Amino acid sequence: MPGNPAHLVADIVAETDIAIVLNRHEHSGVACAYAAARMTGKPQIAFGNPGPGITNMVTGMLEAHSASLPVICLSNGTPMATDGQGAFQELDSVALMRPVSKWATRIVDPATTPWVLARAFQIAWAGRPGPVFIDVPSDIGLEPVDMEDYKPAPRRRRSRPDRRDIEEAAALVNESRQPVIWCGNGAYSAHAGGQVVTLAERLGAAIMTTPGGRGVVAEDHPLFLGQTGLYFTKAGKDWFDGADLLISVGSRLEEFSTGGGRYWPEQARFVQIDIDPQAIALNKRPDAALVGDAALALDDLLAALGEGPADAAGTRCETITKLQSDYLDEVALDAQKQESPVRARQVVHAINTVFGHDTIMVHENGGADLWSYYWPYYRVLDAGDDIPMGEQTAMGMGVIGTIGAKLARPDKQVVCVTGDGAAQMAMMEFATAAEQKLGVTWVVLNNQMFGWPQYGQVLTNRPHAATNFEVPADLPAIARAQGCEAEHVSDPAEVEEALARARDANKHGVPYLIDVAIKHHDYPPHFVTHHEVTRS
Repeated sequence: MPGNPAHLVADIVAETDIAIVLNRHEHSGVACAYAAARMTGKPQIAFGNPGPGITNMVTGMLEAHSASLPVICLSNGTPMATDGQGAFQELDSVALMRPVSKWATRIVDPATTPWVLARAFQIAWAGRPGPVFIDVPSDIGLEPVDMEDYKPAPRRRRSRPDRRDIEEAAALVNESRQPVIWCGNGAYSAHAGGQVVTLAERLGAAIMTTPGGRGVVAEDHPLFLGQTGLYFTKAGKDWFDGADLLISVGSRLEEFSTGGGRYWPEQARFVQIDIDPQAIALNKRPDAALVGDAALALDDLLAALGEGPADAAGTRCETITKLQSDYLDEVALDAQKQESPVRARQVVHAINTVFGHDTIMVHENGGADLWSYYWPYYRVLDAGDDIPMGEQTAMGMGVIGTIGAKLARPDKQVVCVTGDGAAQMAMMEFATAAEQKLGVTWVVLNNQMFGWPQYGQVLTNRPHAATNFEVPADLPAIARAQGCEAEHVSDPAEVEEALARARDANKHGVPYLIDVAIKHHDYPPHFVTHHEVTRS
């Protein structure tokens, strides 16, 4: 989002074939880059104005840092010649961005630009990926200078764990009788799905994930049992509670994924795999720790394991598969019940039915749209096809990130499940999707409130102050006014038909919004249990 197009935009148009996507807000550019980085695994670039434009980018940077995604943000900052003298939009941008980035820097000599850019890509991609911020002072950015030719950053380097650590971990794995492989962002970004499946099948282990780990494997794999912490469903929690070994692959095991440690099986030993040494023992001391790339660490662990008792592993595989199968049947019966007002679980389950494979799910962060996190009400049917927010859960980023996801993967269908609260924080970007002719679908679970905060009021018998929308937004009208197609649904019998219309419109490059009036405070069972536990 340019202020003065002389900064960056003019040169991009004159000198390159780089496509520019104009957003309506600087935050939106970072949100799109976030989603594209998740889909490609490669650094993505956002540009914004100085001063308030930079502050608008901070939230997206914070989320990218939390989710370990390589996003590079650029801005034309305060001119060097007037810095500290009350310059227009003056801001110490580097100090502001340091806490939410892997590296924040300012170019003070234009001749160093090639080095700074190459370094930015290398840092964003290396080790635990994350965001980088570069301030290009407005006068420096326009100064003619002779400089070296740009040399692309080195390819991403991957590391392996220490051999002694592998042997310790292998001994624990060989002794286990009910193991769980627990995947996070690091497993996803390392493309470790093949190794996860091989290890699970070798051991007879359940595969579970944090939100960031969703998509590391296809969730119709017979050993998959959903997510953990806040996001448990019955089948997964039953198995997790009995685990005697937890193998964490690329996760910091933050609060929502562990219930702040409340859900840790008392008898379970712990093997932690992470590329970031500082993540080891962050909140739980492991019995064995492997520092290295998730895929390479699992390769080495597999090589160190003996064959083990095949009969025992086979029996566990059969038990997990039956547990999954029985629960899938139970959920299907539940989700297919049609009630009025419409239940959110029916809607997210119907998305799987109508859109099927090759569909990227982009998540939002409200109480109702959390149903899209709860396997198997929604299942990620193909590895890689999921975009959650990080532990910051910035509302609106999923609605906007839908655009970045489709730009990065035009071959995929893209659906975002959102509440009406998050949609109102991002609705200015409906026009961006229409301008770019992006066939994406937003499914708005509309309860005309900030549902999750109001649920806290319900639990404590407090007035519903500052949580109801007394003047609800007409989101279909707003979407249509910005070049999208849209409709309102209140009849449960019309849900699948509406989704089919959206899918068909998307095939022609038309963005589509479905506004569904839903039952209030209808949450997944463990969401309710979690709030009871955490309030005690």
